[in-house]
Amino acid sequence: MAVLKTLKGVGVVFAITWVVHSADHIRRGTALTSDGVLWGGTTAAVLAAIALTLVFTNHALAPFVSLAVFGALAVGVSATHYAPAWGYLSEPLLFDSQADRWAAAAALPEILAAAWLAWISFGLVRAQQFRVAA
Repeated sequence: MAVLKTLKGVGVVFAITWVVHSADHIRRGTALTSDGVLWGGTTAAVLAAIALTLVFTNHALAPFVSLAVFGALAVGVSATHYAPAWGYLSEPLLFDSQADRWAAAAALPEILAAAWLAWISFGLVRAQQFRVAA
């Protein structure tokens, strides 16, 4: 279980949960998804790919970038899918939704994995006294 306490271990978990959530979007089609949610998700995927690349290449900035990216991703996906409709970047899955409950279940593991990555990253950044390792 020690691997699940590392950025790389939880990075793999995040990648799997991202695939599940993305596959659910593909399963449901894009008819119910606004352009804002599609572009927001695409932007988040690119940023997550950059952050995970830094993690898997042991880059000195990996904990800092992961903290920012995955912290924002956890909050953003939560706001997009679990809050009531609030605007262009909103696709509520629990309130007045045309999506089935599988969609809500597919998003939750990604949120939890992103939050977990942000938490581990915060611990690493704090351990480095908020300085980039040499």
